[in-house]
Amino acid sequence: MAPPVPASVPDAAVAPPLDAVAAPRHALNLTAATCAGMAVVALVVAAALGQPLSGVALALGLILGGGNGFLAVRLLGIGVAFAATSILRLLILTMLAVLSGFVLGWERAILVAAGMAVAQLVLSAASLREVLRTR
Repeated sequence: MAPPVPASVPDAAVAPPLDAVAAPRHALNLTAATCAGMAVVALVVAAALGQPLSGVALALGLILGGGNGFLAVRLLGIGVAFAATSILRLLILTMLAVLSGFVLGWERAILVAAGMAVAQLVLSAASLREVLRTR
């Protein structure tokens, strides 16, 4: 005897299936595009204000921070623990910020860090948007 098939409920709300690849990739792409656009705006506004190196520093931070999510995905793909990859990413981004201090001047290194922080906020907002869309 076959087990009974449950009857479907006609008006029940059904959550759309969560695509484990497309949603995170969309959030990363949205973050990268948003950060690239903000980097261009930072360059233009800073140049108009007579501070082109400050615009370069902020744009560099936005681009580096926007790439952080892609770096996370790449490092997770090698099969190492998330904590280890997080430490490696923090080390890489910190070294790049310090290097920018050498190249652009120490007074502008904080703008690189600020750009990275803004990029992380954008990534968080894009990720939250994707989570809420899948509900």
